[in-house]
Amino acid sequence: HATLTTLFLAIALPASAETARDSYEALFEQALASIAWHAHEDWAFTEATSGNDGDFIGRFDPRLPEDQRWTLLAIDGRDPTEEESRQYADRKRSEQDEDDHEDDGEIDGMIDPGSLQLVEETADYWLLRFVPTDDDSDDDMGRKVLERMDGTAKIIKDGHYLEYIDIRNTKPIRPKVGVKMKKFLTRLTFGPAVEGGPIVMKSMDVAIKLNAFVVVRVDEAESVQFSEFEFAGDSR
Repeated sequence: HATLTTLFLAIALPASAETARDSYEALFEQALASIAWHAHEDWAFTEATSGNDGDFIGRFDPRLPEDQRWTLLAIDGRDPTEEESRQYADRKRSEQDEDDHEDDGEIDGMIDPGSLQLVEETADYWLLRFVPTDDDSDDDMGRKVLERMDGTAKIIKDGHYLEYIDIRNTKPIRPKVGVKMKKFLTRLTFGPAVEGGPIVMKSMDVAIKLNAFVVVRVDEAESVQFSEFEFAGDSR
């Protein structure tokens, strides 16, 4: 039996599959454009990172001198040493310089626009499915691996912003003889920095687990959470 959603889509969405696909692409592009990729220029925040290298909690404040903007608050649950704090600040400053040259194109390149399909629509959100891709990769095997993964994107209607992008495998992938990828995950979440504030990245989770020719084993994961946003720009 047709649901109300099905009936609504039949009436509201274009009959042409090509036109509908263009509509989903425009929907996604609009949601992607709502994200403040350089919010760190005007906002202070706390960053908690957990991964193979340990657990780090740091604070970023753009109001401080450039070499003092990153402060390590804790490492593996304890107070950091002076040397650990210095190394952390240096590393984060270097990463920030790299990030300043990036924009939404990196995420836009993760999605094949022509593959966007509507999975579910409610009064609050659109859920889209897509085929992951990598526009910058020359690795044919890598592209084939991505094409065998599941990609989903959720767009919140109130504010029309992207809540998350999720790319993962649901079963082991064998990209070539001797290689078995057991797990692959990339999940990015977004939301308002504060109530009524800009849309910013709130978390990033990545993980990969694979075996290659018995002797090579890769098992890496990292989770990054952004919180406690505080406006630090010019209030004029």
